[in-house]
Amino acid sequence: MTQKTKNLTQRNRMILGGVIIVAIIVAVAFVVLSSQSSFSESTADYSAITQARQDDGGFVLGAPEAPITVVAFEDFLCGHCQRYKATVDQFIGEFVAAGRARFEYRMLPVVHPGYSRLAGQLAECADALRPGTFWNAHDALYQIASARAFSDASSRTFADMMDMSYSDLLECTQDAAQVDKDLRLANQYQVTGTPTVFVRYGNGPLQRTRFGQQPNFDQLSILVMEAGG
Repeated sequence: MTQKTKNLTQRNRMILGGVIIVAIIVAVAFVVLSSQSSFSESTADYSAITQARQDDGGFVLGAPEAPITVVAFEDFLCGHCQRYKATVDQFIGEFVAAGRARFEYRMLPVVHPGYSRLAGQLAECADALRPGTFWNAHDALYQIASARAFSDASSRTFADMMDMSYSDLLECTQDAAQVDKDLRLANQYQVTGTPTVFVRYGNGPLQRTRFGQQPNFDQLSILVMEAGG
């Protein structure tokens, strides 16, 4: 091989390498932008729905006078919970937004001893730092956890998606205790897996449904109509 041929080959390799690098950068940028766009499109408008907390701090969505509350023990990192979210979203859109039922989210860390708890603390802290944002944080955490394995970097991703201070969120998690309160409630009712769904009629105690641990949307609809919702 002549020196001229060697130089030409080397130059072609450099050009090819540059093209590959540019393609990788474009692909990464596309993924990031797609993720942000998906979050914006998938997040419901919770501002029109009454938000409250139970006496022990549990997060509730819906009109206080609704005759029935669907109570879900879930883990943001749980694959079954991530898939069940479609049912929850449909339920919120059909019944909670219309004032016919309430939805209560309880955080039960079962997937990972550290990250499951951290995800729940981040959701609580988002609401502590900016009241009224728990349910948007709920959606953001499900999106992050379903896209890739939850890690230390996920906290920063969450802060960016919520447009909140990363350092303030982490500082808040040091004292966030709602996950522990929800865990005690789960132990009281012998809940060990996620998602596990209960119902509460009026201000009564939690009751298991006759449809099992994970009622589908049609089954939840039946419960609402039976309750007069």
